[in-house]
Amino acid sequence: MEKFIEKIVKNAKIKIKNTEYIVKTKTWYSIEEDENTSYIKCELSNNKVLVIIPGDNLISIGEIIANMNYQRISDEIIKYNDVIFNKTASGHQYITKIEFGLEDEVEGRCIFEDYEAENNVISLGILPDKSNERADVYGEFLELGDIEI
Repeated sequence: MEKFIEKIVKNAKIKIKNTEYIVKTKTWYSIEEDENTSYIKCELSNNKVLVIIPGDNLISIGEIIANMNYQRISDEIIKYNDVIFNKTASGHQYITKIEFGLEDEVEGRCIFEDYEAENNVISLGILPDKSNERADVYGEFLELGDIEI
């Protein structure tokens, strides 16, 4: 996983499931409620976001969905596209390091709730530094074999 992360450099071409993207930013984050967890978000071309959680060996690619039409079933469950998603995490993320990219290009501080179902993930986010703008992402989990750099 470390070698994979090191290969992610500015303007690198990355191929995910036979679709090519350009890496625009690479930012490390931590969570106020769990400072032992760190993860990386890379802004890619085509409005995609690559998330890497090295400690859990998790990788996902997602897309920011404006006005995500989900239904809240309970505090722990939401429904999206007729699929039930269960809450897996929540908290307050903050930037620990911007490897490359400008500060206004990266997500920044975010209040989030993460939900999972089968091979998909939904991250519901609010950006307090950007007038509480929504940052909801719908994504799918990846294997290292799905990615070429």
